[in-house]
Amino acid sequence: MAQLLKSGATMLERSCPRCKVPLFKLKGGEIVCPSCGQRYVIVSSDEEELEVYGNMVIQELEKVAIGKLAEISSLLRQARNLEEVHELLPIVLNLLRTVSFTRKVRERRGETGKS
Repeated sequence: MAQLLKSGATMLERSCPRCKVPLFKLKGGEIVCPSCGQRYVIVSSDEEELEVYGNMVIQELEKVAIGKLAEISSLLRQARNLEEVHELLPIVLNLLRTVSFTRKVRERRGETGKS
């Protein structure tokens, strides 16, 4: 905790629901528990909570789709014939559409910092 304070973090009045340790707000705005490392978002209304949760779900979907693209890329690299490539390409296209769509949604919502 002392290191967080030295680095400019601010100790908050709220505590971690898991550890009961005070939460800290980092210079970048992130809120973290110094004990378990869990990150938190503090919201003021149910509507804001829903929006934050939706953003997190969309971001996670994008990460999963990119991970699957990496897996399929490896399979394409190992493909021994055009039939295998032909089977994988529609999956690649759908995953690319998913990534593109999630990024558009995040841009519309005003999120910055693409994953």
